[in-house]
Amino acid sequence: MRCFGNMLEALRLEKGLSQADLAKEIYVSSGTISNYENGVHYPDIEKLIALVDFFHVSVDYLLGRSTTRLSTEVFNQTFCYKETIGSFVDKIKTLTEERKMALSLIVRDMEASARLQQTEKDE
Repeated sequence: MRCFGNMLEALRLEKGLSQADLAKEIYVSSGTISNYENGVHYPDIEKLIALVDFFHVSVDYLLGRSTTRLSTEVFNQTFCYKETIGSFVDKIKTLTEERKMALSLIVRDMEASARLQQTEKDE
């Protein structure tokens, strides 16, 4: 499990930002960002929220408690038929392992089909 400082640095570098750039975004000094990344101290709740909002990740992801980058706002988005992504995930969690595997195969098949269609369109 990665620590907060490592996660923050990785997210910052992915966006091609310097510590000073990120500091401007959340209204702190570049030294504060350096301290966060080096584990000298941690942000208060307000700054933690500013960071997750800026990077569009969850607090759990930034703290290294989750491997998914999905922010909580994603789970409230409508997926289809007025159902949210969160409620859909809840339904998936209740499926048997066999049905989860079947659903996974269907999704992979749909992804492969979409890639094939895109390749044909590009040619």
